[in-house]
Amino acid sequence: MHSVLVYHTINRSDQSCPEMISPERFEQQLSWLARNRKVVSLSETLMRNSKESLVAITFDDGYRDNLTTALPLLEKYQLPMTLFVVAGFVGRENYLSEDELREMARHPLVTIGSHGLWHRHFTNLSAKDARLELIESRRRLRNLINDQVDLLAWPYGECNPELETLSGQCGYRASWSVWKGSNGAHSRWRVPLGSRDNLLRFIAKASGVYALTEAKWHRLKNARLPKASPASTQTLSYE
Repeated sequence: MHSVLVYHTINRSDQSCPEMISPERFEQQLSWLARNRKVVSLSETLMRNSKESLVAITFDDGYRDNLTTALPLLEKYQLPMTLFVVAGFVGRENYLSEDELREMARHPLVTIGSHGLWHRHFTNLSAKDARLELIESRRRLRNLINDQVDLLAWPYGECNPELETLSGQCGYRASWSVWKGSNGAHSRWRVPLGSRDNLLRFIAKASGVYALTEAKWHRLKNARLPKASPASTQTLSYE
């Protein structure tokens, strides 16, 4: 089983942020991966036999430290990564500028994918707005980097069967959630990493234990939650 790891920001400025990982811990994790696992590009996980145990590294959002801190460490260990960028966040404070995004896109270890236009909850959007987010984010990123963008990560890991279908209709080759969705072509599961993940927890997650245990627990827990009333949610229809 493949393990697709999710990072966000590699920094030490706010240790209360659950998604933040220090550069020292990140390097410790990369060092372990380089010695113990076969790390491939995200696209390669789509082509390899599922019986192979592969690891892919992904980043969400497009923080500037993905370039200044994470990429030099990935270069050190020659490990590839896919960066899912929120197209509307490019140029904001602490996020990649247009020139920095282009710099990353040219790097041989980096693949650029979409993380939506404004990092919205897709399951709360109308069909029209969801389609706009998917198409416009892809268009903006493609124009910025002058290259194809056909991989998607759902913001907050949220999707449903209608959105999975829509992703393919909007030109994406594959899409990733975290643990939601069918784990099919447009909701492939990933493993989130954060400040709580010491080396032992990281090894368990990188070895596939998360996908087999915690992810299934989350899905079971979600299935037991009371269904939202029609007044508090929108039903997506793509007819």
